[in-house]
Amino acid sequence: MSFIDIHGHYAWNIDDGIPSYEDARKALELARENRISAIVATPHVTPGVHTKDDIHDFIQRIDDLRMLATEYNIDILDGCELFLNHDYQKALDQNLFIPIENTQYVLVEFDVRKEIGNEQEVEERLYDVQFKGYTPIIAHVERYFKNGLDIERVNGFIESGCIIQVNATSFLGYHGKQAKKIAFQLLDEGLIHVIATDTHRATGSRKPCLNKIFYFIINKLNLFFVFSFFLYFSSIPNFC
Repeated sequence: MSFIDIHGHYAWNIDDGIPSYEDARKALELARENRISAIVATPHVTPGVHTKDDIHDFIQRIDDLRMLATEYNIDILDGCELFLNHDYQKALDQNLFIPIENTQYVLVEFDVRKEIGNEQEVEERLYDVQFKGYTPIIAHVERYFKNGLDIERVNGFIESGCIIQVNATSFLGYHGKQAKKIAFQLLDEGLIHVIATDTHRATGSRKPCLNKIFYFIINKLNLFFVFSFFLYFSSIPNFC
């Protein structure tokens, strides 16, 4: 059994993730120990900040990571974490983002520092991503609801065709008590499609930990559903 980590900042020295080549080695070693066989490299892409040249540099660094990861028998897939801020439309119009391995899937995020925005700030932007022909994977959904989970709204995301991703580390409380509570609520309600690491470091609270979380959750859910969370994308043609 192996896992696919669809959200991780393993590509070094290009965002707030892994800072160096040496740390990337350590993170890949941990990923291998956690039975991760494939990683989608998802550097942050911020519309209005990152240019076409930046996107090119990100892809080059992902290629560097891909070469390094061969030493650990881990496949690296292209991707990014697209911030749907007020300049998002420019990024969509000019293709200033990196879909997951040339598929129709793209990892997107909102501002985790504040309560999730209104419909115009969230649902409308998700719709525009879909109108462009992509399926949004909403990163770390549990981190957006500062005032408590709005189950109806998450159900709305799913009904509209979005994919819900939750961070493995949220189940351990590394993003605060509220995020942990909401992660378990989403789990109990069956509203999670994918659990991923959102790796930013090779040590501490934001390192690869899928194997630990797998057994942690296995005590709460039927094994079949746990497998579906961690291996969701393995069934998508041409994904990896």
